[in-house]
Parts: sequence; structure tokens; C-alpha cells
Amino acid sequence: MAINLGNILNQSNVSKNDRLQKSSGETEGVKSKVPSNKETLAEDTVKLSGTAQVLKNQEEKISNLPDIDMDKVEEIKQALAAGEYKIDTQKLASNMQSIDALFS
Repeated sequence: MAINLGNILNQSNVSKNDRLQKSSGETEGVKSKVPSNKETLAEDTVKLSGTAQVLKNQEEKISNLPDIDMDKVEEIKQALAAGEYKIDTQKLASNMQSIDALFS
């Protein structure tokens, strides 16, 4: 069985503009079948449940919080400078084990 590769090789001679014109011509017929945004928006509605509304409000509150609690940072800096910062080694070890368990 013979395969004719002549047509495939000749396709590379089609210019970019020709391809763009062909593809835009093909999509024009499709546009008439797709409803416009105004038609779609008039029909679409969303109603959030009570739980979703609470979550949305909490998300807004959280997004307004700073990433770093600078008051806590200053408190720790002062405690370190004064030599009063105590590390609970048991709590630290427990937290490390908890984190390690997540990856085991």
C-alpha cells in the first residue's frame, strides 16, 4: 500500500495570512450559533447559601489582615533582647512531629 505524501508537503506553501483568513472564515459561521453575552447574562443567576455568604465575609476579613503580625514580631524582639524569651521545647518537638506526620 502506497502513501501519497505530496499533499502534505505542498501544505507548507500556504502563507500565514491564508491560514488566518481560512480560520476566521470558519469561525464566522459559528458566531451566529452562539448566544450573545447580553442574552446569556439575562438568563444566568447565582444565589449564595447562608454558609457561602458567611465564608465570603470571612474571606474578605482575612484578606484585609496583614501577612505579618508586626506587634508580635516586636514583642519577640524585645523579649530576645532582654534575654526573657523562653522556648517550650516540648511544644516545639510536638509541633515538629505533627508536621513530619503530614509528609509520612
